[in-house]
Amino acid sequence: MNVRERLPTLIMATLIVIAIIGFVFTFSHTSRPPEQTGNAVVRVMPPDGDLDLRQMQVGVTLAAGYDGNLFVDGQQVPEDELHRVPALYQITLQPTPGGQFNLGPGRHCASVKYWPIASPTDQRDSPPWCFTLH
Repeated sequence: MNVRERLPTLIMATLIVIAIIGFVFTFSHTSRPPEQTGNAVVRVMPPDGDLDLRQMQVGVTLAAGYDGNLFVDGQQVPEDELHRVPALYQITLQPTPGGQFNLGPGRHCASVKYWPIASPTDQRDSPPWCFTLH
């Protein structure tokens, strides 16, 4: 057999190998949905272990489709002291002079009780995060 007779076979074999490599690459690099960890907390403010000014906002950003209540030092923050941004699923407390949560210097811990908006009775507690204010 000379090279001319084997050329179509070599071309087909090369195309098959390229197609297989393409399939493997495509399926190994497709985006997968994020794993559900059971915790809908996306971000906390201030970050756990942080040292911040007393004027710092305390809050949380929840995963899409969740709502919740914020707790600081074991006490639920009243609705009139919360700032909710429903479009961002964000709940924050901006401590103000004369408010119930005028946080002084020292260590404070916050947490959130959250639930799916579609199922408000399915409430869960987040792990607390702690920070120090000066």
